[in-house]
Amino acid sequence: MDNRVFNKLYRSLNPRQREAVDAIEGPVMVLAGPGTGKTTVLTLRIANILKKTDTSPDNILALTFTESGVFSMRKNLVNIIGSAGYKVNISTFHGFCNGVIERYPDEFPRIIGSNPIDDIEKISLLKEIIISGPLKLLRPFGDNFYYLTPLRQKISELKRENVPPRKLRTIIASQEKELYSIPDLYYEQGLHKGEMKGKYRAFEKKILKNKELLKIYMLYEKELEKRRLYDFEDMIVETILTLQKKKDLLLELQEEYHYILADEHQDANNSQNQLLELLASFHDNPNLFIVGDEKQAIFRFQGASLDKFSYFKKLYPGALSVTLDINYRSTQAILDSAHSMISKHTSSEQHAKKLHAENGRGERIELRAFSKPELEYAFLARDIKEKIKEGVEPREIAILYRNNKDADLIVRALQRTDTPFVVESEERILALPEMRKFVAILRAIQSFGSDVSMLPVLHINFLDVDPLELYKFLKFCEQENIGLFEGMESRKTLIRSKVKHPGKFLGLYSLFLNWKKLSQNRGLLEFMDSVVKESGFLKHILQSNEPEDAVGALHSFYTFTETLMKNHRDFDLKRLIEYVDMLEEHDIAIQKSSREMTSKSVHLMTAHKSKGLEFDYVYIVGAYDGHWGARRIPGHFPTVPSGDFFGSLNTDDDERRLFYVALTRARLGVFLSYAKEGDGGRQRLPSKFIGEIDERLITEVSTESFESGFKKEDFFMPRRARKVPIKDKAHLNDLFREQGLSVTALNNYLRCPWNYFYSNLLRVPKAPNKSSMFGNAVHRALRLFFNKLKDGELLGGDKLVLLFEDSARKEAFSSSEYKEIHEKGKRALRGYYNLYHKEWQSNLLNEFRVTAQLRVNLQNIAHLKLRGILDKIEIMDGGAVAVVDYKTGRPKGRREIEKGDYKRQLVFYKLLLDLSEPRRFVFSSGEIDFIEPDQRGKYHKEKFFITDEEIEKLKELLLQVSEEILSLGFWNKRCNEKHCGYCAMREMLS
Repeated sequence: MDNRVFNKLYRSLNPRQREAVDAIEGPVMVLAGPGTGKTTVLTLRIANILKKTDTSPDNILALTFTESGVFSMRKNLVNIIGSAGYKVNISTFHGFCNGVIERYPDEFPRIIGSNPIDDIEKISLLKEIIISGPLKLLRPFGDNFYYLTPLRQKISELKRENVPPRKLRTIIASQEKELYSIPDLYYEQGLHKGEMKGKYRAFEKKILKNKELLKIYMLYEKELEKRRLYDFEDMIVETILTLQKKKDLLLELQEEYHYILADEHQDANNSQNQLLELLASFHDNPNLFIVGDEKQAIFRFQGASLDKFSYFKKLYPGALSVTLDINYRSTQAILDSAHSMISKHTSSEQHAKKLHAENGRGERIELRAFSKPELEYAFLARDIKEKIKEGVEPREIAILYRNNKDADLIVRALQRTDTPFVVESEERILALPEMRKFVAILRAIQSFGSDVSMLPVLHINFLDVDPLELYKFLKFCEQENIGLFEGMESRKTLIRSKVKHPGKFLGLYSLFLNWKKLSQNRGLLEFMDSVVKESGFLKHILQSNEPEDAVGALHSFYTFTETLMKNHRDFDLKRLIEYVDMLEEHDIAIQKSSREMTSKSVHLMTAHKSKGLEFDYVYIVGAYDGHWGARRIPGHFPTVPSGDFFGSLNTDDDERRLFYVALTRARLGVFLSYAKEGDGGRQRLPSKFIGEIDERLITEVSTESFESGFKKEDFFMPRRARKVPIKDKAHLNDLFREQGLSVTALNNYLRCPWNYFYSNLLRVPKAPNKSSMFGNAVHRALRLFFNKLKDGELLGGDKLVLLFEDSARKEAFSSSEYKEIHEKGKRALRGYYNLYHKEWQSNLLNEFRVTAQLRVNLQNIAHLKLRGILDKIEIMDGGAVAVVDYKTGRPKGRREIEKGDYKRQLVFYKLLLDLSEPRRFVFSSGEIDFIEPDQRGKYHKEKFFITDEEIEKLKELLLQVSEEILSLGFWNKRCNEKHCGYCAMREMLS
């Protein structure tokens, strides 16, 4: 640890922050308002634990709710304590549970032997249950599937709250008891004497609905088990159930994690809270540190509730409570405005506490009411453009909206003013123009011969069919009563149609015919690879205005498809198109993963997405009543914890907290806006939350001068396409700094710089081949096998084969490939076990992740990030280790290894261990361990001892490669391979 960094940050803390950092023993609850430095407190507390105790970094567990939260916490920790920060267990709740399940597979037979169910499978399964189940209320005659979406959502909610069917049955019984114990349940006189009163009949009907919900829930769980499937939420639920039953496993985890920290605790649902309680239950006063803020609890729709902090106090009455109330982000005007709004309609002690700004008084919040939404967004774009001209960095401006679909009009307005922006909310990739083109091509291939599917494809720009030629051809086909495909396959017909380039149509017909054959004879992802490249789609997106954005969308589609293939052995193009259709029918998104040029762009996102972020200026748009606030959600199935039995769930308090979060993202200024007239001329009122802000803290700015000077033709200005060139040196440098180099990335670069560029830097998706999937399955089986050996249990050869079979089932093999791979793996691993099992030692680590920093002096980079995953480390006396790297495929001889990538890999691993902080292990030797025998049935291992000279040569190579990447010195290079696909892809950029 660099004590200078720690001491400098520690000295900057205020007294309450310091109190939280110093409280390293016992239960601690920190109530941290927005901008009060909770991330700094969390990371410094971890550093302080390592500084003041002999605790190892891997004995600390920090849990949060998002991958971005994990990244942020680790990044801050590494800045303080160096490479040791990578050894601290920082994870999401799901990530932690997944890790436990993988380490102890025998304890989780339901999860390990099953596959995750996706949304479409869940819909299909629930449809089957609804149609065949004994239902009356939940299968309306007019629309049998009216309750399908509410049922799907409710089952997920019940699992998040750890309410299994048996507990739901108890809840319903309690509801019935409550109903029938009401004194005035029935009319005592008059025409309806003896009948149940109307308001209670509604209560009774909801109980009956809950009973049918219970039937569906039970059948759903039964079918999941029968089909060897599990829900995303089941990972936490199963972990809790197993830890409650298996006391030895719980004790092992409790002994492993000496300190537990939980961030954003106000967002925890009951399952997550129970998991924390279990892990911390060994001591009456555990080292459990929770951080949160009631005012920022905005995820109640995911099961979060507001009783977590009072519950914590009851559970640990002696817990230290620290309140952070000095805000280092916003001005006092912004904080007072947010406080005046959030403190309405609540008696919460925490809501009553004000934050004090270190950032001065600041300007009042501005409110603008426009006549129409188009004018609201036009002003927004113009005002942001002016701020950028005045010197405000685009990245310091955020536009926050309520729903994802709100972004559409904002995007169009920003495009007209050529304002750089990035949409960071959940963008639906199937709605993106380029992805719609790609799916249209897939649809036409699947329904080859259908003119209806082919016609829109012929209009796709990158297929390069001249529109006039196409019109001429279509007109001819119509006059001659000839089908589109019939005309495209005949040169004579094309000549008769008088098109100038008949070869273009013949070529397209030939392409689609060949793709149709490929779709029936190759794996789905391999087939998609061919379409992506041969259609010109890849070249098109690489040359587009937003190449990285489009590549990210394509990558997400590949990942989605691969997941389906893993769950369905014979998944094909027909089923893929059916899945896509169902996604659109039920409004389910394939979420896009992409890396945008955020350093140069205005941020567009939902208020939910903005949690944890901060900007100089924040625009909150569409702030009208019914959009922000006054939203009611039908309470179809009122059960604990959400909803009541009478009416709907009123979400105003949730919305108020969301508005509070949006306001407190700003450092210097907040701008609220709404349109007074909506679709169809419907009148709008401002959000009630605006009226709840102290009128002395908000200024209503007239929009009259802007609207009167706005020209109607400006609505019809052509949108300017954003241009984010792929050869953007600053951005590529940012990506390189963030990723650093792994040995795989280094070897890819040395084989072909464009292999590295596309595979590692840009991450263009490609289909996994049979060999790589086989290698993945073998590696996973060995990891699980040696984890057991580490725990003192040597499994037999049969068990190793079973682990491989289970691992292979999780890869996207076709049925025929799985049979081949199964036999191959079984033979190889059984022989491998028989030969070596008596030599294996139990003092080892599997898949040991190492991240280190190499000091360099390269273009503003002082440290080069190096990372790697070591297959196995065998620990000897004195901390010396032997690093073992498994290889599948043809065994290589020692001389061949010396000259190639395998030896470089071992040198790289030694460098990683040498540079890691703290330096836990000393690299003694490296071993290449071939899992498959040679043609004569002989197994091979080769051990190497790495010299200082080899390390220095590797450092020189890393510097040289890094310099070339940072300077783009590779841009005009090509590799020596004659038919290199990556160099061919490079030509697409010309």
